[in-house]
Amino acid sequence: MKKVFLFAAMAALLLSLTACGANDPTLNTSSAAASSSPSQSSSVSSSTASVVDASNVEDNLKGLEQYLTSNGVVQGTPTEMAAEFIGAKSGAKYKYSYEGKDVIVELYEYDTSSLNETAKKVIDSVKKDGKFSIMNQDVQAVISDSGKYLMVYKDNETAEKNVAHKTESAKLFKEFKK
Repeated sequence: MKKVFLFAAMAALLLSLTACGANDPTLNTSSAAASSSPSQSSSVSSSTASVVDASNVEDNLKGLEQYLTSNGVVQGTPTEMAAEFIGAKSGAKYKYSYEGKDVIVELYEYDTSSLNETAKKVIDSVKKDGKFSIMNQDVQAVISDSGKYLMVYKDNETAEKNVAHKTESAKLFKEFKK
């Protein structure tokens, strides 16, 4: 029975990771963010003018969520994710609208002092290739500069504002608790 449950949970995680364009190449954070005006749904502040500075929140998933929410990266109520399938200790998924299009942001926290083989494989793959594989599907992701957090950002829209929002979101995420 446990195996059936684990397989079902793994399939659900895979579907959530691959839905809405997990192979999105616009997650590359090396490109400069274009300036964006406030959108209909959300805007991201520049990291130098953050609403909440990373030093004002705890160094855990809840602190990361508070930091990203306060800075306009994510919004709404998160859903808990089955983080153990990628070796993480906890995970949260946000689904919201930006510029009228669905955006999904998944955040995961790792215990870097005690990484299992799955965690090591995922983190190494993301550091090397900007993606990891789960059930033979590639998922684009970003690791924070601290190496403790992983973000999957899915927005299939290629409009300039959406790409700029994604780039600035990844920048804020990467800089959290360096």
